[in-house]
Amino acid sequence: MNKIILLCSLLLLSGCATKEYLQAQDECSPNAYRQFPPNTIQRYVPRTTAVRVPTGGSKCESYNEDNRVKTKCEPEMRTEYRTYQSLEFVDINAEPRDAVMRNCTRQLCVERFGNPECKAPGA
Repeated sequence: MNKIILLCSLLLLSGCATKEYLQAQDECSPNAYRQFPPNTIQRYVPRTTAVRVPTGGSKCESYNEDNRVKTKCEPEMRTEYRTYQSLEFVDINAEPRDAVMRNCTRQLCVERFGNPECKAPGA
């Protein structure tokens, strides 16, 4: 479970990072995990879902069928967003750990490449 959390965190942090940035991040990771080890708890998290609800109005169309006029009506709908609580597992140390890792990585990049993204000069 901890390895999965580590891999997900690293993937989220990496985005479009350079190979050098990822290497610096790998160097910073063990210290960040020592300072802020995974601490997973169950917690209610607010989520939002879209729900289609009738407006009270209707859309009607009339058409001819067998020499008779027929009308077909359907209720008009709108989208409402409703908030609900979802019980989920949350790593409460993820944010401070990611901040430590990000700061360490940027510091290494500045030391090695002169910029926080680890971009080689002229790249």
